Amino acid sequence: MIEAWIARQLIKGLLLELLAAACFPQRNRHDFLLVILVNILTNPVVVYLDFWLHGATIAWRWLWVGGLEFAVWLSETLIYRKCLIGKQNPYLFSLILNAASYLGG
Repeated sequence: MIEAWIARQLIKGLLLELLAAACFPQRNRHDFLLVILVNILTNPVVVYLDFWLHGATIAWRWLWVGGLEFAVWLSETLIYRKCLIGKQNPYLFSLILNAASYLGG
């Protein structure tokens, strides 16, 4: 049951980020593959910690999730800055993809 929930969250987050990446004007296969690989690297940690913190008090949960999302945004930005082929701004690219994933579920 828990494993199925985690798997659904991972797949949903990946699909939402791929859809958000498709909205950028300079799309290519390399950058879509990069989004997939970055998601494989970061999303399992975020989803697992979100599940683990589900019972935390609201104030602490928001602080923890905010810090965690910032760390993910920063690490993904650094990867995108180094590896994107398209002319996207890596900071904005990572922010929009992470916002789509977070707000979508």
